[in-house]
Amino acid sequence: MINAINMFVYFFGINGLPQKIKSGDMDLYLTKPGSPLLRMTFERINPGSLPLVGMSVLIIVYGVHVLDAPILGGAIASYIFWLILMTILFYEMEVIIRSVCFFVLSNANITRIEEAGLELCMKIPGIVFYGGYKLLFCCILPYGIMATIPVQSLIGELSVLGAVYGIFITAFFTVVTRVVWKCGIRCYNSASS
Repeated sequence: MINAINMFVYFFGINGLPQKIKSGDMDLYLTKPGSPLLRMTFERINPGSLPLVGMSVLIIVYGVHVLDAPILGGAIASYIFWLILMTILFYEMEVIIRSVCFFVLSNANITRIEEAGLELCMKIPGIVFYGGYKLLFCCILPYGIMATIPVQSLIGELSVLGAVYGIFITAFFTVVTRVVWKCGIRCYNSASS
């Protein structure tokens, strides 16, 4: 569901950031009023990805049906809360990884690591990681918690410590995203200069 929302709302806008930096198109965003990041985020909403969101809802409904346990309104509200929070975390990770282009010539290798980690973590729940993998996929690249926490909240297995950690890691990456973005904008040199 998180990846479907990503594809529908902001992926195509944020994914173009490295090319905008290299080509100098970033100048156009910086000279317009308002937040360049906000404008870039929502400029390429993709209605063609909306069926992915619908199919994700059907998969979740089917999973709840197969679980054959009562899901109360509070669990659904909690799931929606965590879904929104983890979608924000996913967005922040995408912005951070693509903002690397402010500082280096290419982020291709980092993007490959992101894709591999994301593919792994969307197939395997974050609760199975231990040791270095837990550090990597629950702290450094927190893809391991993105799909896990919302599901845990839906089925009533999310602990208070897990909830606090989910809120903390999202707040932490919000600050990191803001710092990386601001530093990137300060380091940005126009392609025309």
